[in-house]
Amino acid sequence: MSKIKLLRNILSLISNDYVIFTGIFFAASFIGILNHELWLDEAHHWLLARDSISISNLITNTRYEGHPILWNIILFYISRISLDPFWMQFLHIIISSTVVFIFFKNAPFSRLFKIMFIFGYFMFFEYNLVSRNYAIGVLFLFLACSVYKSRKERFVLFAILLAIANNTHAIFIVITSCLIFVTLIECIQEKGRFLNSKISIGITIFVIGTLLSVLQIIPPSDTSFFERAENFSLLQRISKSFITFFKGVFVISDFRTIHFWNSHLIVNLNKSFAAVLGILSLSIPCFLFFKNKFILLYVYLGILGTGGFFFVTQLSAPRYFGMNFLIIITALWMEHYHSFKKNLLNSSFSRPTLQRIKKGLLYSILGIQMISGVTAYSFDFFLPFSGSKQTITYLKKSNLIGKVIITKWCGGTPLSSYLEKPVFFTNANNFQSYCIWNRQNSLISNSEIKLINTIENTVKNEEQSVIFISLEPLNLENVKNINDSMEYQFLKSFNKNIVSKESYYIYEISKK
Repeated sequence: MSKIKLLRNILSLISNDYVIFTGIFFAASFIGILNHELWLDEAHHWLLARDSISISNLITNTRYEGHPILWNIILFYISRISLDPFWMQFLHIIISSTVVFIFFKNAPFSRLFKIMFIFGYFMFFEYNLVSRNYAIGVLFLFLACSVYKSRKERFVLFAILLAIANNTHAIFIVITSCLIFVTLIECIQEKGRFLNSKISIGITIFVIGTLLSVLQIIPPSDTSFFERAENFSLLQRISKSFITFFKGVFVISDFRTIHFWNSHLIVNLNKSFAAVLGILSLSIPCFLFFKNKFILLYVYLGILGTGGFFFVTQLSAPRYFGMNFLIIITALWMEHYHSFKKNLLNSSFSRPTLQRIKKGLLYSILGIQMISGVTAYSFDFFLPFSGSKQTITYLKKSNLIGKVIITKWCGGTPLSSYLEKPVFFTNANNFQSYCIWNRQNSLISNSEIKLINTIENTVKNEEQSVIFISLEPLNLENVKNINDSMEYQFLKSFNKNIVSKESYYIYEISKK
């Protein structure tokens, strides 16, 4: 009987929605990473881990990153097992599949809602196939949401989970700080709750965890990180910052081109119209969260916080904007555990009317997200994401892999991850793999003369020819005029890929 009972329990487990859909998601993700080529940022973090000789060395090497080091520490130990970056990708889809399992098992939404969410743009593509530190942040954010129902009794655990999320990526500090603040406000309204020992311990843990994250994020004084913001006026910085809510919630990539990644169709068609939609979209939370003022406060604080984050950093890509979508999802999760409270908005409209508006908005958003997610996945399946893997495969098949490989600065980073060894960076005049984001490197001259002279000096020291891999085609006539003591032979190009800036042009260079 015990064996029969065990079998029934196993059959009951595997027939659950959260097991079935996690399995489907993982299988699709596994197929996805087999067809996804690493781009610069993915390779960069892998190489920081791979080429650091110890944790202390890793801490030194990541000082310019502007990221907490948790993801890099995990990769450090993975790279001790294998130099193949596939295992980073495999680990990443395990993390994202765990997020899906937790969401499907614990989130208080309908099956349709859950399916549309997990196959949406962020969960199915951006935070899944692209191996970065966002999925692990979402994991701990969703774990915190899973204990939100009993947040007052389990406040210490709630705070610990949020503190860990803060140590995955700087932007999670915005979401978690808003979440913890609103929870505190709610507790203060209940007599004596603010002085509760659990609250005090939880807040202490959260503050220490957040400060630890901030200390890791602060870069040296010669960082080039903030230089991107210097090219924009104050008005441009404000407008670019607060349209991010619209771009994060309504992800409509410009699939008219293979270079759809980090694009937005409406912005590309008409920036003024997109700006108007961006302003109008800020009213959406009012209709989604009319039930409770605490949730509405959390959402608007989050939007304001992310807007401030983008204003300072001027980071501009859907992977960052997706934090606004996560604010909406977590708010819907939290709202389930709050009672309906009368306020100005729900007094002005009938409750059934607000419910119909809410449902229409939600499923419109999820529908757009799902279409974008499946389409982006399909593009990545049929097209190279970056030309990096194709380039190294070509060199191996052509028996050129043993030659010295030269690139210009970070163009060689994705190549090094597949090559499993450093390449020669012309800017550093040395063998390197990951990028160093300091001012010295950001001010590198684009002079073709300097580039050719550096290559010539390298070739002089080699008995055989070298391979130069460029991100743009060389004008061989100009090269000949600069220096005719070398012979350049164009071999192959890989430029039909999604990331437009990661096309590769391969040249063999030898002494005459």
